[in-house]
Amino acid sequence: MTILGRIGTTMRDALTGTLQGAGRVSNVAIDTVRDTTANTLRSARSVGGEVGHLAQDAVIGTIQAAGNIGGAAGTVVRDSTIGVIQGVGMVGVATTTMLHDVVVGAIRGSSDVGAELGTATQQAVEGAIRGGASVGLTAEESVVQVTRGTIDGVREVGGALTDAAHGTVSGVVTAVAATSGDVMTATTATTRQLISSAATTGEDVAQVAVSAVNGAIDAARTTGQNVEQTAAAAAKGAIEAAYDVSDTAGDAVRNATTGTISGVRVVVDSATSDRNDRSST
Repeated sequence: MTILGRIGTTMRDALTGTLQGAGRVSNVAIDTVRDTTANTLRSARSVGGEVGHLAQDAVIGTIQAAGNIGGAAGTVVRDSTIGVIQGVGMVGVATTTMLHDVVVGAIRGSSDVGAELGTATQQAVEGAIRGGASVGLTAEESVVQVTRGTIDGVREVGGALTDAAHGTVSGVVTAVAATSGDVMTATTATTRQLISSAATTGEDVAQVAVSAVNGAIDAARTTGQNVEQTAAAAAKGAIEAAYDVSDTAGDAVRNATTGTISGVRVVVDSATSDRNDRSST
């Protein structure tokens, strides 16, 4: 289990008592986490350049508190993430870089209490983007750092992007749709990063890409987005990133993500297809 610093320990101990008194952990009140975070940071008298690390410690402590009395069920990871970000915003400046650290913390904390990686990743991503929006950060500003946080967090807990890509893209689509952001642009940016990272670490880029497109499809269906367009946006980012690695990787991802996936016909726009055809000749 992650060793907590002073902020995380204080958060864990304070919220454990609160949750025990409530008699449930299926939900964590965002305002309770927000106020506890703000009070804890004020007591620490240090919310300057290290705010990201403090916020990361806080979200781990919050999730551990839920785990201590029954597990991080329901929307605990999402709401813990939102609450911590809002708490930081009450006493300091919440930045997109801080969102990276909070997502890493949410994934680490979830791993500590045995939460399933894909679900925890989706909730962490959704919580970070929604929390960022509540303190004035746009989805377009947030999505890059949030996705980087997912990648780093998954690596830290020994997970694979093949397992986490679905949750990452699903979380992005869900949160960006809820905050009235540009879902298609955010989806493409997310899959670009996922595939670039997978190539760097030697993971199967085609498998990661299919997982990501499936995440986009599932979230689009849930949120009422155009399913075909969202799937195409996910495939577009994956294909472009793969061709940046090599023609072989690009061909593999294009073949894996175009056609029918989960009952959805995925067609990438002609400009992307023409570009990739030229790069592979």
